[in-house]
Amino acid sequence: MRILNIVSSSVVTDPRVTKQLDTISSLTKDYLAIGKNNELATKERIEKYKYNFKLFGKTSENENIIQKIFRRSTFGYCVIRTIYKYKPDIIHANDFDVLFMVKISGYKKAKVVFDAHEIYSKNMFVDSKPILSKIVQKLEKKFTKNIHAFITVSNAAKGYYLSQGYKKEPIVITNAPIKEDIVLKDIKSNNFEVIYQGQLVSNRGYEEFLKAGKFINDETVKLIIRGFGHLEEELKSSKIKEKINNVYVEDPVEMSQLVKSMSTSDVGVVLTKPTSINFEYTVSNKIFECLHAGLPVILSPVKEHIYLNDKYNFGIILDEVTPEKIAEAILKLKENPEIYQELKENAIKASEVLTWQKESKKLLDIYEEALK
Repeated sequence: MRILNIVSSSVVTDPRVTKQLDTISSLTKDYLAIGKNNELATKERIEKYKYNFKLFGKTSENENIIQKIFRRSTFGYCVIRTIYKYKPDIIHANDFDVLFMVKISGYKKAKVVFDAHEIYSKNMFVDSKPILSKIVQKLEKKFTKNIHAFITVSNAAKGYYLSQGYKKEPIVITNAPIKEDIVLKDIKSNNFEVIYQGQLVSNRGYEEFLKAGKFINDETVKLIIRGFGHLEEELKSSKIKEKINNVYVEDPVEMSQLVKSMSTSDVGVVLTKPTSINFEYTVSNKIFECLHAGLPVILSPVKEHIYLNDKYNFGIILDEVTPEKIAEAILKLKENPEIYQELKENAIKASEVLTWQKESKKLLDIYEEALK
């Protein structure tokens, strides 16, 4: 069995692909992952990464449209060349852009597993160009008709694809972490720490979370923003300008430390806004990291957040993402220990169910079925 896993991000910093490779490597040693090189693929991360992989190209900051097209075309050429050179039995194509490359390659000797990390036709860039969005969705429907398996990350996304007339029914494999033994925080601690960890990008509610600090006068409550992204300097500047002293912006931690670093906090926050169909129907892996850290979670009102919380009851769903609503939810958990303890216990129970060890069994079944 020879498996080729392809992603258009950097393999070494992609949590979902890394978990896929953990599963693949348990099945066969004859595998390879290929992805794009970028500034996050540091020498240290590359040297520590334990799976078989290759990175192509180099992403630079502030590229113009011509440079982006050239880089994407060059990557596509490298992908197609690798497919024919490697001659895989299974190709695991992560997201539509990679599926497109696989299809235009014309390679017929592999079973294709398509893994939709997002609703690509409705992501912020593609959806802003209605004609492009329609073309992408039409091609995606066509491409997924005759592939071996179609995977998506959430139950809401599965429902969306089916409602749009996709013929291949998606299999939901969530982005749950690999379950590890984590020492959880002693709830008797005097400080009450609320953590929002991830990529600091737009439409994730980081600005509102920062401003929520203005509505909290309890000196034992500390709000933490931890991560990297284009909003980092803006958040730091706003904190100083508006004198929000109970919010701290911290450096990111390595992928392997995401859950462990959160386990010293009291509450997790995931505030993805339903500003697009993609954001409304997919799910952030940060929810699962919060659960594995044993944290109740304050959540924005998107479909999969509501679905998961209705099923496991581990958090508070906000009516809307505003500083006032965020602060209100934080103080509710701080001032009501019975509610907090119930949600914390439910979070821990949910973390026993939502694990990559269990989710990966679905992936193993897909691979094994492909080789029959």
